Amino acid sequence: MATWRDGPEYAPHERPAAFVVPPTEPLSAPAPPVRVVEAAPAEEPSFTVPEGAQPDLATLVPAAAPGRNPTVPFEVVTAAVTSGGPWSGTTGATAERLPTQPFTAPGPPLAGYLAVQPAVQPNAQVNPAPFPAPNTPQWFAPPPETRVPAPPPPVSIGQIWQAATPGVLVPLIVGMFFSWLSILMLAISFALSARIAYRRDAIRRSYVVALILIAMGGMLSVLADGYSSDLLFDALSASARAACVVLPFVVGLIVGAALRAGERPDRAG
Repeated sequence: MATWRDGPEYAPHERPAAFVVPPTEPLSAPAPPVRVVEAAPAEEPSFTVPEGAQPDLATLVPAAAPGRNPTVPFEVVTAAVTSGGPWSGTTGATAERLPTQPFTAPGPPLAGYLAVQPAVQPNAQVNPAPFPAPNTPQWFAPPPETRVPAPPPPVSIGQIWQAATPGVLVPLIVGMFFSWLSILMLAISFALSARIAYRRDAIRRSYVVALILIAMGGMLSVLADGYSSDLLFDALSASARAACVVLPFVVGLIVGAALRAGERPDRAG
């Protein structure tokens, strides 16, 4: 008996309160059919040679009637269905088309109805040039370039000193050793930095950053100890002295990098 587990087509139209196993017993499966095997004969089969003269096997072959040659095509005999019509290929006694000719519909030529086809150009030669013959000068390719480009010439301290100009570096050196002159020396060095001919924008940004840090040091001194001219001057002098210690190295590195790169001097602005 089929239940709802056998597929949706066996499900009830109205959903029951619960699905239970039907009370009827399932049908018993039929017993498999018994295969009857014929028993082997009791006696062993024997094969005896026939007695008497036997006919020749060649005489038993039926005589071959004269047939057609398979290499010759069939001969078509005109029938009443295909004679005298458009399928016969003849009109009356005059032949219009041979069987080997294609079918062509009579009518005006189609030359004026078809677009002119462009001439097909031969394909361009895309194959690479053949390899040169062995043992020829072209066969032996030149060796790859193994020369390493020469490194740029080293830049000496004297060249950096001249490019950075002594007027910029001497005030910074003086401000290193004299704290009470560091503010003035930093201002003089910043004013003379316009004479440097290499990477003026980078050098100007370095001085601007230094001045901003000095101003922040003065503001922190005022916020921490209150306004006092002596304390403010000491804080600014200490910050300016630190800037005088750092800026010579920064300016030297910037100018040295420009010299090593082979840059040309900037135009005077």
